[in-house]
Amino acid sequence: MGTSIILFLNGFDFNLTWLCSDETGMEKARRIFLKKTGHLFHCGIISESEYSLKLKNTLVTIDPGNLKHCDLVVETIYESLTEKRKLFRIIDTIVAKNCILTSNSSSFSPSELIPSEDRKDKFAGLHFFFPVPLKNSVELITTSSTSMETRESLRNFLLYLNKRPFCQDESNPFILNRLLLDLQAEAFNIISEKEISVAGLDALVKQYLFPTGVFEFFDHVGIDIMLSSIESYIRYSSDRELYLPMIQKLDVMVGHNQLGIKTGKGFYSYNGSVLVPDLSMQKISISEHLRKKTVNRLRSYFEKSVSTVLESGVCSSAELAVHLQDYLGIDRDPFTFFPQL
Repeated sequence: MGTSIILFLNGFDFNLTWLCSDETGMEKARRIFLKKTGHLFHCGIISESEYSLKLKNTLVTIDPGNLKHCDLVVETIYESLTEKRKLFRIIDTIVAKNCILTSNSSSFSPSELIPSEDRKDKFAGLHFFFPVPLKNSVELITTSSTSMETRESLRNFLLYLNKRPFCQDESNPFILNRLLLDLQAEAFNIISEKEISVAGLDALVKQYLFPTGVFEFFDHVGIDIMLSSIESYIRYSSDRELYLPMIQKLDVMVGHNQLGIKTGKGFYSYNGSVLVPDLSMQKISISEHLRKKTVNRLRSYFEKSVSTVLESGVCSSAELAVHLQDYLGIDRDPFTFFPQL
């Protein structure tokens, strides 16, 4: 995700410092950056002078000390609370006092990551969605200590990037991911009843609800990442029993290194990033009764989640609809396009 974010930022007039964890990662990052920037130049998207300026103004490094002149830090390492806290403690001693620190975490609240009392007013969450160039919504999550100056600076930063800030606080964070959580949990409950297959349920989801199937989505994000996020999200729920079959299944898959596309095996099998055809997937036959029952069960959980968000008052129906359209990759009203079965 960090690579996607910094390559997106490379399209703007910033001085960028790309901090990598080790020498191998640094060399890979340099190759990716040079290839991407060279492509922009050779395709005529940027001029020779712009190309030279980007090479001059972008530093790929493993030395945190090179962050000392940064005005904004966006942390994008893997979802480990311990490692994120460790990194922020290091950065906090290096950057200037007016530097804003943010995390792209999809599950940890910003207040869990603040490295020191002196940084409380300049800390927030900036949760980008993948693929970064195509997703306009970014969740801007603030704490009770985040200053208005910091909020406005981050909001203006996102607007400069042509992104749409979805402002939230820690009482109800990560709304877009959590909005589908109950539907996803119900999908696992349905599968456990053994009336319909993983592929069959995903086919129904794509036909009647969303462009991407539930289990297909899990494979693309990463089973380990989904498990970590879900375990964090259920802190905000009063019905934890609903999520047990999902958590248990994901835990087993992580134990067997079935992490989705990145390991070649998840709910489906992959060759690189390409889905390996499964003949059984081409012979899906679902009765009319089961089709209606399954779609209506999933839809009811989604509608209930939407109602809960709107009742919280964090955003209007119109605002939520715009963010959901972007998040789900649809161009229709996300509250009315479901068919009545």
